[in-house]
Formats: sequence, structure tokens, C-alpha cells
Amino acid sequence: MGRQKKEVAPHQPAELGVLKTIVVDFIERFERVENELDLLKEDQKALIEEFSDRLDIKTLKLAVRTIKIKKSVDHLDTYEQFVHILDERETL
Repeated sequence: MGRQKKEVAPHQPAELGVLKTIVVDFIERFERVENELDLLKEDQKALIEEFSDRLDIKTLKLAVRTIKIKKSVDHLDTYEQFVHILDERETL
């Protein structure tokens, strides 16, 4: 059994010159976004460093993650029941 071939993007041009223009545009914009993400990561590290002597950052990050999870749960009552049951266990 061979691997199924996927179709090429339906609007991808067949002409090499046009394709090259689109690829170059995509790569330039993609790299710009990657650079912006890198800058944001550096800003985030600086922010963490700024507050690290006043906050337990690791625990705060876990608390934020917990809240985000709770906000994404469709059945919060069931989620809370599961958490209660699991919290009572000595091991997990």
C-alpha cells in the first residue's frame, strides 16, 4: 500500500515565474512573523525576569494554565467532580 498523493493547492500557479513570486512573498512574510514572535518571546522573558523576585512565576504560570483549562471545559460541573475525585487520590 502506497502513500496517497495529496492534491496541490487548488490555486497554485503552474508557471514558475508566478510561483516564485508567491513563494518569495510567503517566505518574507513568514520570516517577519517569526522575527516578531522572537521579539515577543524576549519581551516575555524580560517581564518574567522583572517580576521573578516578587512572584513565584512557575506557580503563577501553572495557575494561569489551570484557569485557561477550566474556561475551555464545556461541562464545568463534570470537570469539577473529576478534579475532586482525582484530588482525593494519593497517587495519580
